[in-house]
Amino acid sequence: MEDPINITFQTFDRIAEAALNDGDADQPDEDRDRVEAFLMRTGRPVPHVVVLGRNLAMRCRQIEELGGSAVGVDGGGFVIELARRRYPGGQFQRGDLRKLPVDTNAFDGVWSDTVMAHIPRAEVADAMQSVHDALRPGGLLYVRLPLGDQEGFEETPHGRIFRVRWDADEFSAAISRLDFSLLESRAMPEDELAMIFRREY
Repeated sequence: MEDPINITFQTFDRIAEAALNDGDADQPDEDRDRVEAFLMRTGRPVPHVVVLGRNLAMRCRQIEELGGSAVGVDGGGFVIELARRRYPGGQFQRGDLRKLPVDTNAFDGVWSDTVMAHIPRAEVADAMQSVHDALRPGGLLYVRLPLGDQEGFEETPHGRIFRVRWDADEFSAAISRLDFSLLESRAMPEDELAMIFRREY
């Protein structure tokens, strides 16, 4: 049986390999205000955050510049290599988001950006169990959620990418099974929502 999550992240790893071969070394600094607001909302003097998904190096650098500590996690070896090139001072680990290579109940936040756009609806609660477990009770989860009803593979020059668009209430209900409750939802460009959830237990 196909594993859409694994297939997708293999494609992203090939994209990272191409960026490495092209000499790509940096990313523009964007959305820093959202990162700062997220860190402040944790209520911790030095928030410890797991970063997943795109812009791995930039997000880890922003979090550390804003007074937090960060570890970036991705399943792709080239993604990790590219992140280390872009941010040599960062901490990056290779691992599946469904089995994060981090301590349990140890983090104040998980910044997942658009990762949810690549997890099948039927699998999202199971896939997010390790994200839940990485957070301490009261820890926060940031999600950038694409809105709509499409679900399926998209062909790209580097391989297939599984894409999902969500109804916001349906997504909130799906991860509420993991004791996540919605704290904030803000409209973003391109029919997306920036959502912050809290792990209750």
